[in-house]
Formats: sequence, C-alpha cells, structure tokens
Amino acid sequence: MTSRYKPELLKFMSYKDGVEYNSDHAFTMEELLAITPEHVCHWMNELAYGSPVPSDDMRPVHRRDATLEFSKKAISSFMPRINASWDPVTAHGNPTRSDAVNKLIKRVKKFEVRREGVEPKARRSLEFDEFLNSLSLVRSKWGKGETAYMVSSVLTLQWHIMARIDDMMKLQFANFVPNRQYPSTLLCQMRWSKNIHEERDAPEQIVLGSMDPKMCALLNLAVYIETSTNVSNSEFIYGHPKDGNRVVRRFLGDIITNTAFKNMKTGKLGTHSFRKGAATYASRCGMSKDFVNRRGRWRTRKGVVDVYIDNTQPYPDACTAAALAGPLGPCFYVRKHGIDCVSPTLLVDQIAPTIKQVMGEAVATTLAMPLLWAAIEPSDNYTYELIPDRLKQKIIGAYVNSGGSESLNPIDRIVQQTLIVEELLLVAAQEEKVLAESLLLFTRSMQPYSV
Repeated sequence: MTSRYKPELLKFMSYKDGVEYNSDHAFTMEELLAITPEHVCHWMNELAYGSPVPSDDMRPVHRRDATLEFSKKAISSFMPRINASWDPVTAHGNPTRSDAVNKLIKRVKKFEVRREGVEPKARRSLEFDEFLNSLSLVRSKWGKGETAYMVSSVLTLQWHIMARIDDMMKLQFANFVPNRQYPSTLLCQMRWSKNIHEERDAPEQIVLGSMDPKMCALLNLAVYIETSTNVSNSEFIYGHPKDGNRVVRRFLGDIITNTAFKNMKTGKLGTHSFRKGAATYASRCGMSKDFVNRRGRWRTRKGVVDVYIDNTQPYPDACTAAALAGPLGPCFYVRKHGIDCVSPTLLVDQIAPTIKQVMGEAVATTLAMPLLWAAIEPSDNYTYELIPDRLKQKIIGAYVNSGGSESLNPIDRIVQQTLIVEELLLVAAQEEKVLAESLLLFTRSMQPYSV
C-alpha cells in the first residue's frame, strides 16, 4: 500500500515546499509533523479549483471528491500521529483528520451533486434489457472465432456472481467444485478480489442454471470450454488474465458502439456496468441490501460470530443467485427417468471431455447436462443458436451412438425454486427468523414464467 500512496505524498510535499522531490526521497519525522490542515487544504484546493484559495464563484472543475479522498488517505498513511484527530488548540494530531479538510471535501461533493463539478467518469449501471441485448449481439458473432464464446461465458458468469472484470480474468479451474447437495449446480470461490482480506470474505457461492439459455452461466461456460482449442494450456479459465482482460474490453466496446445496441439511459457503459447492473437488478427483484452484499462479496462489519461459523451463507446467496438467473427463473438440469443410455461415461468422456480434463469428472458431469439438453432441444423453440452447430452435431452423434433418439430430449429443466429455494426459505425461517413479509416478497418476485 505504501508504494501506491508514496507518489501522492511526493506530489503534495513538492507543492508545499516548492521543491521537486525524487521518488526515493525519505521525509523526516520533523518534516511530516510540520504539516498542517492549511497545507492540505491549499493542496486540495489547487487540485480541485486550480487555486490554493478559490473565490466564491469558482467551481471544482478539475478534480472530483473521490480524488481528494484518495489524496487525504495517502497523506494520512504517512502521518506520525495517524489515529489522532487534529487539535486546533495544541496544533497536534493528524492534519488530514481535521474539520477544515473534511468540510472542503464535502463542499466539492455538493458541487458534484449539483452538476457544477467535474463530469463523472464512472460507468453507469447496465439495465437488464441492455444486458439481454448485449448477450444477443455477442451470440450473433458465434461461429466467427472463439472469442465470442469466451465473452458469452464471461458476461453471463460476471452477471451471475456480481464480479469485477479483473476478478473474472483471474478465475481458475480449481475455483469451481461440484455441489454435493445440489448436483445440478456448482460452487465457486473467489479469493483474489481487492476487498478480500480474510477467509470470511471468500465464501463458496452457488452457480445456478437459468431457464433463459442466453443467461445460463452453466451452459455458456460449458460451451466456451468445449469449443476452445487452447483452454487446457493454462490454469486460468479465460487464458492469461491480462490478455483476456484486453480481449473482453475490446469486444465489449465493439458491442456497445454497435448500432444494434439500444441504450436505455444516458451515461457511459463499461465492463463494471455489469457488476453494477447485477446488483441493481437483484435489488429490484426484492433482494435485501444484505443479500446483495453477500453475493457481491462487499465487505461487511466483522463480528465475533464470523470467527466460529462457516463463512458460506447459503440462504441469501442462493436467493440472490436465483434472482440473477432472470425473470424466467433458475433451473436444475436433470436426467429423465427411464433413459439409461445417458451414462456417466457418455457425459464426461464424449459430451464434455475437455471439461473433464481441466476441471475433473464431477464438474464435467454437471456441465455436460446443459450441453446435452441444448444439443437435443429443437432449434425451432428459440430464435437464436443454443450451442455452436459443430459442437451440437458432435454431441448428437455421441448420444445416438449410445442408443438415444434425437426425437426425445433426455434432459429436463426443472424450475429450481421448487427444489432448492423453498428448502432454503424453510431453513431460513427456522434458523434466521426471516419475516413472513420477506418470504412472501421473494416468492412473488420469483414466480416462474413459461417458456
């Protein structure tokens, strides 16, 4: 953290002393103790207004309050009395923890709210219809290279687990494990996000199927792995993190600027819009702020109980995951009774051999089910391609050779709330004492739609 904050301290001290300090310069205790709130305010005014003492008619058109907050945090980290508030009588303490500095930042923020400050550069939240539109545009590029398959998987999984794009690129095959309690789902654990510092911050989280194939994270992940030629050459699912990051950002940029993409709101869009959009959509579906926080892995206040219990919270996580599966609802992919030709060998060795190689037999069995369903499902039922034709013909050939018939889909999709979510609601009502109103709100928001 010091390496991140040191350049900001050097800029501030160079401005205060009128001397250009080198990057390896070490400030003495006396130099740091000589800093006052006035020095900090002059520096921040210079950043925001372009003048150390701005007039009343000047506006902070150069820097946002977030930049000032970062500067405050950076300078504060080097203060000898870092935890002591500034005492104006004794002139002792941390100068960044003073009324003058805090009021300055609040004033800049007020101008921003009034749209009299710097135009925000933050990407806005993606609307749900925009999300579906982007998925359709990505699918329209299927068959024109492997990149489209990767982007489909990245975007659907990013939405489903509310992840940052940087975190998505660091996903490894080892981060996915089978869910023994619900075999048609997977468990994913993300350990490297910037706000994960303790074991409790990285719970195992459920990955559900979706009744909407475009949104199904399981189906899109399986398609990507089985259509990729070099996926087994890396421990990372989407290739080298830096390369994958650039590819996805460039591809998404082309999608957003496409004339077929319909903007529903003003504001800039980017990869982070998907994380914001997922959180907003889950909230609109009736999920509480706490549930969204847990699914998105935002840090919460530590309590003693966190030390003693499992950090996985199945009820809020599954509820939010179910909402993120879309209005058609989440689903299980299950084998129909009486169809013996769908054996474990068929699933892992012929339908999902690449997945078996990189993720193991148990995960391959789970991901092979949506692949088999999509391959046998009549194409007339959807206006878009469920899986690439080459992969479809391979799966159909393996299924027919094992004794199956193309006229009968051996896989059923069962709306999942009748199986997993209702069970979790019961557990929650007993153990977490969830209010009846909350249960009713969730049940109504997750009513299944016909397809």
